[in-house]
Amino acid sequence: MASLTASGIGSGLDINSLLEQIVAAERAPTENRLNLKEAQIQAKLSAYGTMKSAVSTFQSSLSKLKTPSGFLTNNVTVSNKDVLTASATSIATAGSYAVKVNDLAQAHVLASVAFDDLDSVIGTGTLTFDFGTTDYDPGTSFIAADDTYTSFTQNTERPSKSVVIDNTNNSVEGVRNAINQANIGVTASIVNDGTGYRLLLTSKTQGQDNGIRVSVDEGGLPAANIDGTGLSQLAFNGSATNMEQTQAAQDAELLVNGLVIRRESNSVADAIHGVTLNLLAAEPGTTVQVKVAADTAATEKNIANFVAAYNELTAAFQGFTAYNPETSRGGVLTGDATTRTLMSKIRREVGTVMQNGNNYNSLSSIGITTNRDGTLALDSDKLHAAVAGDSEAVASLFHAMGTTTNPAVSYQSSTSATREGSYAVNITTAATQGRLSAMAVTAPVTIGSGNNTFSVVVDGTSSGLLSLTQATYNNMDDLAQEIANRINASTFLQAQGKGVTVRYNTDHFEIESLKYGSTSSIALGTTLNAALGLTTGASAAAGVDVAGSIGTTPAVGEGQMLTGRGDASGLRLQISGAGTGSLGRVDYATGIAGGMDSLISAFLAADGQLTSKTDSLNAQISDIDTDREKLAERLVALEARYKAQFIAMDALVAQLQSTGNYLQQQIDSLPGVTTK
Repeated sequence: MASLTASGIGSGLDINSLLEQIVAAERAPTENRLNLKEAQIQAKLSAYGTMKSAVSTFQSSLSKLKTPSGFLTNNVTVSNKDVLTASATSIATAGSYAVKVNDLAQAHVLASVAFDDLDSVIGTGTLTFDFGTTDYDPGTSFIAADDTYTSFTQNTERPSKSVVIDNTNNSVEGVRNAINQANIGVTASIVNDGTGYRLLLTSKTQGQDNGIRVSVDEGGLPAANIDGTGLSQLAFNGSATNMEQTQAAQDAELLVNGLVIRRESNSVADAIHGVTLNLLAAEPGTTVQVKVAADTAATEKNIANFVAAYNELTAAFQGFTAYNPETSRGGVLTGDATTRTLMSKIRREVGTVMQNGNNYNSLSSIGITTNRDGTLALDSDKLHAAVAGDSEAVASLFHAMGTTTNPAVSYQSSTSATREGSYAVNITTAATQGRLSAMAVTAPVTIGSGNNTFSVVVDGTSSGLLSLTQATYNNMDDLAQEIANRINASTFLQAQGKGVTVRYNTDHFEIESLKYGSTSSIALGTTLNAALGLTTGASAAAGVDVAGSIGTTPAVGEGQMLTGRGDASGLRLQISGAGTGSLGRVDYATGIAGGMDSLISAFLAADGQLTSKTDSLNAQISDIDTDREKLAERLVALEARYKAQFIAMDALVAQLQSTGNYLQQQIDSLPGVTTK
């Protein structure tokens, strides 16, 4: 049966229009309620998003205040930037340093003979590259072959590397590509110097200990590997110098306040503590003054930025939570517990009085006060006086700091997991250094050409062959100092930051590593020296890590460093000396910036309050969508029911009308009835 789409047949009513109006009337209250609820939730979500952005921006202002390295910065001035430049971290000590650059570090460079074309065939075989110190004199003429290759000392830190050259890569260009693709620490390039194409081999690492030795195996008689034909044209070793040394491997040499320092790189980061020197030119006669001073202006700027960021955050919070008495309406987040809790905690941190043992223990003590509207005011003059007077004391107000009661215990660092508190420090085992006790020797000791060399292994790194000054040593302390000087001058050890002390104890020498802990050791090298007692029978003892507890929980020891667990997780202390038992306590505080950073991180975390709140609101949005779907389903059913009722009513009216018409016809047909 066709549905009605216009006026009812019997009733004459516009049923579709009536149905639309009825359904609309049924829909409107619920739909308006859902729309209003969604708008309110979306407004809150938008407000939370803006608040999250404001909080994140404020947290960024804490980054340079919450750590010592960010808070205390240094300026470096250099009197001659053509010779060197310098930079400094927060750990650098203020002062002036006289620096002379005698030599720049250089990479070893070898050049082949000239070839006619890029595709000229060199030969086939295997190239073996060794790295180390080359004692080589190129003489006055490469052509005259008056060079002298005296020796080569392998760098034990760099293993040999080989490159196979076959018929697919035996041209000048092919050999270059094969070496570069092997990634062995050598860069191969081709230069046309006017006589032809020359293959250049350059060590990727500068320094005397990174020279290149090239050996060739052509697969035939040994003599063919050095005869200057085929692949042996690239040989550079004690048997054949068929390549030309165009630049010797060389360490940088500089003097810092008169102390001679050699490094394999022109970037020297360990000569002056906390300062990196970038050497640009060798000028032995030029003294460059390097001055390190605290950058108080940067510190003051960072604190001022913190105040400005805090005020912006306060304004953002007030915009969302303020009540307007004129309109009798509050902000989107008025009364919101999450917002109120966060701002309350941040304000509490602002008012913190630190137990840091100095006069700068609150923000007000350095010129930062709170206005009546909750914003901060900055007295720049008072801040300047505080920072200029004692920047470290001001720093302790902002960043995490541990104060110890025993001079043998020093605070090093902490993490975001470290909880504030007072922790007892107990040591069960003190850290020790690796030591080698030599065999007995007595004065005088004569060092000559037959007994002036030796080697040792310090913390797993070989010193290489060392040579003592030839003399008769009547004072064994003088000889101990000579041994220490030679070991500490080893470029192998310097490159790894390793060193030793040496003393004469009763009847023997003792060599002790500067490093503490289980990775600290001293061992005999490959070259023994009976005159020094460095022979089989010398006894070695490895170092021991510190062991103990911070608070009530056993800590992790590494060298002299003790790192806490539990509530003290991440708290790192240096334990000096040989003392054991109770070593007092450490009082740890996160500092104002550190405390704010921690609570904001927790608030913004994936499982934090903000995420929980926004997840809940998003869930409510989903519920509203579900309610809309249910409403639509209910209205469809309602419309169908009303439609069926209207159709039935209309059919009944039509039937009644038909009956009426029939009756009227019957009446009209009766005799005597006249229709008017």
